[in-house]
Formats: sequence, structure tokens, C-alpha cells
Amino acid sequence: MQTLSMGELAARTGVPPASIHHYLKLGLLPEAGRVSANRFLYDERHVLGLRLIRTLRQRRRLALAEVRRILPELLYLEEEEAFRPEIWDRALAPSRRQHPSQRILSAAKDAFGRRSYGEVNVEDICALARVAKGSFYRHYRSKDLLFLAAATSVAGDVASAFEQDVSRTGPVSADRAAAILSGHLAPHASLFLELLARSLRAGTGDSEVAAEIFQTASSRIGRWVRGGGSLERGSRTIGSAVALGLRPVLSPRRVSGEASVSSAVSRSSVGSN
Repeated sequence: MQTLSMGELAARTGVPPASIHHYLKLGLLPEAGRVSANRFLYDERHVLGLRLIRTLRQRRRLALAEVRRILPELLYLEEEEAFRPEIWDRALAPSRRQHPSQRILSAAKDAFGRRSYGEVNVEDICALARVAKGSFYRHYRSKDLLFLAAATSVAGDVASAFEQDVSRTGPVSADRAAAILSGHLAPHASLFLELLARSLRAGTGDSEVAAEIFQTASSRIGRWVRGGGSLERGSRTIGSAVALGLRPVLSPRRVSGEASVSSAVSRSSVGSN
């Protein structure tokens, strides 16, 4: 398969490198082939993926989260079939037939992943899920319980995505595992910051639930990391992946004059309905 540099990929698709990097970070595109520390090569899968992203965004006005959900299915098809509107309808149909409780959960995963806990209210989630507020409370007693349900589901999604990536090659090094996991955590950064903050509140019910969510994910992830015990490997990998995600925030040129990470965590924990 022909390989392309970032510049060649941008020229072939008309998508700026900055947008391509953003899509890669969100996990919309297949992982690039690394040839050196700072050099990656791309192929026709990336060309097709970028063309599909642009087409779905322009013609169907889909959010990136929705594109990310259906794109893997489309990339397995022949190019002509992948661009057929009826194929898009079939790929999108399951979310439109979801039970209201599932629509609420999906909306919560998206909302809590993009905004802090305090910035999300029940009305926002109901609007995203296309349900009445009364329906919300028939399925979830509070925003707090919905958050924990969303966190549990997202942690499972991230662990599954990580397992799918590394299962092709078998167990990977700790550094490699952290780099892969960081890409899957990025779209849910706000949710994981809130979950981390809750896990640190010793003696509360939330801390126990949060710890259990992290331990379950750690056990699954740790099985694919070389060296040490499964739970310990997974915990260290999650910690390293979070640190990689925070690195841009902690860069010297951004630390001065901007809020600290601890402030960001505090903000993510403040607020209610």
C-alpha cells in the first residue's frame, strides 16, 4: 500500500494538517505508521477516512462524535459503497431506534466528555437525547447518578478501543500503551477529570464507585502491557496516559497566566443541576 507524508496526505484530501492531527487525536482515523520519533506515514485508509469525515460533516451535518461511531464500519467497505447515502442511513439507524434511557446515556457521555460537570445540566442532556425532562427522571434519579453511569460506560468503551488497537500485535511496552490510551482518553477529558476528582474524595460513596471504575479499566488494560501485575500495569498506564494528555497544558509558555491543573479539576467538580 502506498504511504504518504502528512504534507502529501493534506494535499491529496484538501484537509489542513491541523485538522488531520485533531481527527487523529480524537480517534477518528486509523493509527498512523511510525517511522521515527516525530515522523509518521499514512495510507489510503487515511485518505478515505478524511474524505468520509468531510462528506458526512458537510452533507449530513453530523457531530464528530457521531462520525467517530460510524466511520469504522464505513472504512471496511469498498470506496464506492462507503459513500452511498443509504449505507450511511443504515449505519446511523441504531442510534435513532435507541430506547430513551440509552439516548439519555449517549447524550450524557457526549456532554460530560466535552464540558465540565457543573456546565452540564439536565435540560442540556434532554435536548441532546430528544426526550422530555419527565422522561429523564423516569430513567435516572439525578444528574449525579447519570454521570456515574456515563463514566462506567465510557471507561468500558475506552478499554475496548485500547484492546482492539493492541490485540493486533500483542502486549506492548508501557510507553506505547500510554500513548495509545491517551488518544482514546482525549475525547472524554472532562469526564475523566471529574471521575479522578471524585476518586480522591476519601470516605464518600462517589470515591468508591470511581475507584471501582478505574480498577475495572486498569485490569483490562493491564493485560496488554508488558511487565508487572495486570492491575498495577493498567493503573500506571492510565496515569501515564493522563499525564501525556496534560502535557500541553503544563508547557512553559502556557503555565504562566493560565489556570493550574488543580483549578481545572476543581472547576470540573463544582456545580449541579
